[in-house]
Amino acid sequence: MGEMYLGPVFWALAALGTAAAIAYGTYFLNRPRTLLRALVKTLFMAAFAGALIGADAPFPLVAAIVLSAAGDFFLAFDKKWVLPFGIFSFLLAQLLYAMMFLGIWFFSGDNSPLLPRYIAMGLVIVTAIGFLAWMAPKLGWMALAVVPYAIAITAMGVIAMWLPWIGWPASLGALLFLTSDFVLAAELFRLPADAPVRKITAPVVWWTYVAAQIGIVAGVLLLVTAR
Repeated sequence: MGEMYLGPVFWALAALGTAAAIAYGTYFLNRPRTLLRALVKTLFMAAFAGALIGADAPFPLVAAIVLSAAGDFFLAFDKKWVLPFGIFSFLLAQLLYAMMFLGIWFFSGDNSPLLPRYIAMGLVIVTAIGFLAWMAPKLGWMALAVVPYAIAITAMGVIAMWLPWIGWPASLGALLFLTSDFVLAAELFRLPADAPVRKITAPVVWWTYVAAQIGIVAGVLLLVTAR
């Protein structure tokens, strides 16, 4: 990988992706699930993927963002048969994030202070196990997709707690990603379709997801450029 270049094209595409995220969250979020709505949702990560490709960003980061864009597209439709495709796309993205974080940690030598890392790791693991146990009775055959995904995103969150402190936006992003997906899982499998709380959960899912992805990208870029 060559030297990263965050030039005008990078910032223009990042701004386009951010604008798409804002447009989706403020206008399209509670609109009918049309193709236009799906495209606006997908443009958030797709534009960031283009920005990162042009900047010669690390391949695992680019691939994870591309897979996230695919996952966003699949999950934008109200069709149960596409749900596994969305989960699988994000499963691969989480595995790439986890491997990338592991590689950064391994070569950084930055392992201190230890106690906050151990506490954060414990909280992530306990929360994930408790949430999965709460979800289990409602999963049915979807457990074949949900359980592996839960393991992958939990592993990603745990490994992110070991990133060098300069990459703190990525660690925070990992926690926000867990939050977003836990609330989304509750929407998909536990909440009735007419539950009033959905007026709150839908924005929480989207905005924590947006903050998570931007945080991870920002954190990784800080780590890469600091080398």
